Amino acid sequence: MVEHDQSIVNSETRLIGELGVTSWLAANVVLPFRVFNTHIRYLDPQTGEPVTIEDPNLHHRNETLVGIADPWLIARAATTAAGFTLGARLGTTLPLGSTVPNPFVLGDMGLPHEHTQFGTGTFEPVAGVEGYRTFGGVTVDAYGLTIQSLYENHYGYQAGNRYAVGASAASSLGTKSWRFRATLDRFSESAERWNGMVNTSEGNIGRVDIMAGLEAAYTLDDDWRAAFSLKVPVYTHVVGGQVDVPLYATLTISTHVHLWKPRVVAPITDWAGLDKRDASTDGSAPPLEPVPGKLTVYDFWADWCGPCAQLDRLLGDVARRHPDAIAVRKINAVDSDSPAWTTYLAPGSFNLPHVKLFGRDGKLLWERTGSPAALAAAVEDALGPPPAPRAVAPATTPRIAITVTDAGFTPAVVTIPRDQPVVLVFTRTSEQTCAVDVHVALPDGTKIDERLPLNQPVEIPLRIDRAGDIPYACGMNMLHGTIEVR
Repeated sequence: MVEHDQSIVNSETRLIGELGVTSWLAANVVLPFRVFNTHIRYLDPQTGEPVTIEDPNLHHRNETLVGIADPWLIARAATTAAGFTLGARLGTTLPLGSTVPNPFVLGDMGLPHEHTQFGTGTFEPVAGVEGYRTFGGVTVDAYGLTIQSLYENHYGYQAGNRYAVGASAASSLGTKSWRFRATLDRFSESAERWNGMVNTSEGNIGRVDIMAGLEAAYTLDDDWRAAFSLKVPVYTHVVGGQVDVPLYATLTISTHVHLWKPRVVAPITDWAGLDKRDASTDGSAPPLEPVPGKLTVYDFWADWCGPCAQLDRLLGDVARRHPDAIAVRKINAVDSDSPAWTTYLAPGSFNLPHVKLFGRDGKLLWERTGSPAALAAAVEDALGPPPAPRAVAPATTPRIAITVTDAGFTPAVVTIPRDQPVVLVFTRTSEQTCAVDVHVALPDGTKIDERLPLNQPVEIPLRIDRAGDIPYACGMNMLHGTIEVR
């Protein structure tokens, strides 16, 4: 009888890339790279002294293994509800890590074998959920994640199912560049199988670990961030003889790569004479102080956010039409790790541009993320009734209804008789559509530009004396329609 005294140092470096596809969907790739180092001693169980065995390299050996583990390919979706950010992940592992033949069969045959493998040799579904919310300056989050093993690889190996749940609380503790986090996680794994059988003498037969940890993260600049964390087990339950893990240490270096970073030309908008202030330019989180007697817009933006520049221009147009009724306060959120983002926005989401609108009494009317046109239109709708309508055509004049939805103008093509009066009645029913206004150029050179308030019919009388097609569009020239004169 010989005692195996084996020490293992297993390190993993992960390259993680994430691409924002839309404001709520992202694609995520995780590429793990492992270095596995092990040292084995054989001891006399009575004396504890080293002994020499006949073939020390049969089961275990002093070695260092290097290679990639199974990468992850994940889709991540997020939304906000009642102050919470809710997310879901769904994807798969890719069988690129190294695998080995059944070590127990080779061992029984007296042949050298390897127990360590960096992959499973199978595609394994990955699914998870998460939620975040900020209370004051503290962000609380929770998550659940599972990796399911559904079938054997070509060596007959089937990994155990893995589960992880956890919660954390994070705060800057009053600092500008630091972020501190306390974590509590529970990890569990079911038994692995070889050719449908669980080897009860050695290998992974199932375990549960509860880990407590601390993390400190430092924001270097707008794009670079470093974090270091330590986790220690507070409870461990294993089945059979398995490795004790005294400590997990993690070093994270992250950056943003803006593949489609727009060129921002300053100044974006001429705000001269308007009530506009920069409340924060460096990602800090100042208190939100509405201006008494005015609607106050807090506009959260970043210089890499192209739609933010469009919203700046549109808010400038709104403020110019209502100079005495609106105040705009700008907060540069910088990136998702800044105090401004973690305090006022949703951690881990892609939610710029974002607006908080306060009423004349200082109370929050609403906050939302959306397209620049929809946000600017919602601000203007909150200012009150639109300007007095133009003269209304007689009730006997034929009217054609055009509804403005997320899909655009419906119907997109209308037909009117030549040289006869008609009224087009536009009604916008969507808050998200970019068609918050309509622009028509008539054959005689007349231009019609009308704002389309939410759920309020806008009548446009026409009388065209020549046949042909007259195109029209929204102010951003993204949605189009056609008037056929016959």
